[in-house]
Amino acid sequence: MSDLLKTLIFLIVFLGVIPSGAIIAKSNPLIRMICFCLMVYFTSWSWLIHIAPIPDWTGTARGIALSMSDILSMIVLFSMMLDRNCKVTFKPPGTFFYMLYFLFAVISVHNAVHVLQWGFEIAKMIWMYFFFVSAYNYLKNTRDLWVLVYTVCATLGILFGYGVLQKYFLGIYQVMSTLPHQNSLSLYVSLFGALLLGVLLNEKTSSFQTALLCCGLLWSTLLIFFTFSRGGLLAYFWGLAVVGSLSVVMSRMTTKKIVLAVAGILVVTGMASYALPRIINRFRNAPVASKVTRVNLNRASTRIANDFIFGIGANNYCEYSGPFREYAREQWENTKIWEDSSPYGGIVESVYLLVAAEFGWGGLAALLMWFLFYLYLGFRLCFYLRGKICVGIAIGCTGGMIANYTQSLIEWSLKQYANFYELMLIFAVVAVVWTERKSIAALSKRGRES
Repeated sequence: MSDLLKTLIFLIVFLGVIPSGAIIAKSNPLIRMICFCLMVYFTSWSWLIHIAPIPDWTGTARGIALSMSDILSMIVLFSMMLDRNCKVTFKPPGTFFYMLYFLFAVISVHNAVHVLQWGFEIAKMIWMYFFFVSAYNYLKNTRDLWVLVYTVCATLGILFGYGVLQKYFLGIYQVMSTLPHQNSLSLYVSLFGALLLGVLLNEKTSSFQTALLCCGLLWSTLLIFFTFSRGGLLAYFWGLAVVGSLSVVMSRMTTKKIVLAVAGILVVTGMASYALPRIINRFRNAPVASKVTRVNLNRASTRIANDFIFGIGANNYCEYSGPFREYAREQWENTKIWEDSSPYGGIVESVYLLVAAEFGWGGLAALLMWFLFYLYLGFRLCFYLRGKICVGIAIGCTGGMIANYTQSLIEWSLKQYANFYELMLIFAVVAVVWTERKSIAALSKRGRES
């Protein structure tokens, strides 16, 4: 697709599709709800339209991208801004920390060798902010989290359908479904799986809702096994363990919980027994070169962060990890470098070391404050809503964030569009429940009294 055609598509979207869509969604709440559901679903797509793309770039963004989630989030947000019955804020809880993190990303341009590529990542971060604001305001105005839960289940079902197609009909060993990589899929699924388990164990559900939640959990667990991602497997079950533990502590044991726990253990044990030989093989026979590369790039990241106070520029890491720089020297010392060799290297696996290198140690501190702020709110909500409605949402989000942050220690997939969108969605959910915690507690009290 030519750049001229892509530019024309962008103009049509911004001057035609988004304004007209916002007007239609403003007049019909059902249309707005459908747009929100699709906005959430399309976070699982890796299909993007890029302007000024650099396909061979080995960074975290390869062009100024536009996704269906971007378009739909703008329609949802603008429709609420036009609607007098909706209150819209651009400063949900946690916005300060994201802006601080974004500030370090902007400042990093000072040392960026490739300013255009730096701009790709900045554009992504701007889109993610609007997605976050849109999700927050929609959920706050509708106060209907079940729409989100249903959409999550449907998304996992479609991901599972693609996963089955890839595994059993296309013969793909490590399934990635509609995401760009198996590690991206495992990171994506672990967050939604933890959320569904929290709802299943702690919220009052009908028979249909219970069955749907069980299916969603089954799909997410099978997808994790399909990926054969070592980090994904460990992070997923670690997140579920946190959710299960918090569920026991924060709300009383019921027959439903016991039955579901026993059934879940039996199902997971059966699936693990079937997949265990391959899983063990993945751990035992992991390429030595892969481990060595991880270690070498970890060292390179530390050196870069120590040398550049404000980092080397967003999306510029591969410039400094290449063979013609000294930072990743262990990676290239035994390799014969030809004059026409690519000057670019790979990306460090840890998202934290990647941020430290590109944004500086201060940028990493801002990222950690941003991440830990929502984890803190999640834990606070678990205690505040103990025995009340929405405690399952709080517990599921908390367990999912822990799994996500843990896996990000060894993988940079969180920088992928789909995973970034999804985490922003969970942050929006936590922010909404935190904002509405008093009214949720009051509603729960009235429910018990009646």
